[in-house]
Amino acid sequence: MATALATLQKHRNVLLIDVVLLVALYLVPSFSHLTATPLYKFEPMRIALIVALLFTNRANAYIIAFTIPLASTMITGHPEPFKALLMGIEFSILVASYSYLAQVVRIPAFAALTAAILAGKVVYYAMKFAALSAGLLAGSLVSTPPQTQLILAVATAAVFGIIEHYRPGNKQL
Repeated sequence: MATALATLQKHRNVLLIDVVLLVALYLVPSFSHLTATPLYKFEPMRIALIVALLFTNRANAYIIAFTIPLASTMITGHPEPFKALLMGIEFSILVASYSYLAQVVRIPAFAALTAAILAGKVVYYAMKFAALSAGLLAGSLVSTPPQTQLILAVATAAVFGIIEHYRPGNKQL
């Protein structure tokens, strides 16, 4: 019992952030209906993943990368299960790419996250194209306009980069 409590205490902040992110994502469909705004176009799952990447650890970010799309599918029915799998792969590539670029190549957070988002999107759209061609998915290849995706990627990476730059203990200050 003491070991379980010690483990829970050790991971308290990570668990709190995960719960807040998941609850916020569960509420997105409700807010979309209330405001008559397609909030999915603002990529809330990616933003939640990036918050996890910023404020938790890489292992947790991988867990979030796969569980957010799958949890959304189970709770709201969107995205469809196969597309949720593709999104989980895309988000995992984002985490892996960012980790590699920021920690091994040592490029600034803004550039690393922008490149990681774009790498994930390239892989996602290649997989989605193959799935559409094979008849595994229906619909169009791109549902959110590319310019919107680019603006969101750069804006999200900019905010992330600023937070990383001014984070206490950052050696780049």
